[in-house]
Amino acid sequence: MKTALKKVKALGTAHNGVHHWWAQRITAIALIPLVVWFTNKVICTAHCHKNITMIFEHEFSFVIFALMLFILLYHSALGVKVIIEDYVNCKCAKTGAIIGVNLLAWLTGALLFFALIKNLILLNQ
Repeated sequence: MKTALKKVKALGTAHNGVHHWWAQRITAIALIPLVVWFTNKVICTAHCHKNITMIFEHEFSFVIFALMLFILLYHSALGVKVIIEDYVNCKCAKTGAIIGVNLLAWLTGALLFFALIKNLILLNQ
C-alpha cells in the first residue's frame, strides 16, 4: 500500500521529475569539460581557418565534438521543456509547445548526424 507521501516523494506531477532533474544535471556537468576542450581548441587554432578544419581530421576530436553537440542539444531541449512547463498556462499550448520542442530537437539531431557523417566522409577522401 502506497501512502500519499510515497507517491509524491519520488515523482512529480509529470511522473518523471527525478529522471528529468538528473538528466539535466548530468548533461550540465558533462558539458563543462567538453565546452572547455572545444573553446581551447578554437582559441589555439583561431589564427588560421585551415587549422580550425584540421581539428576535425583526428577521429578523437571529431567524436568529442559530435558528443558535445548532441549533449548540448539534449540539455537545451530539457531546459526549454522546463521553461514551457513552468510558464505556459494553457494545457493545449503547453502540450503543443513541448511536442514542437521535441520534434525540433529530433530534427536538429538528425540533421546534425547527417552533417557530421558527410563531413567525416569528405575529410577521409
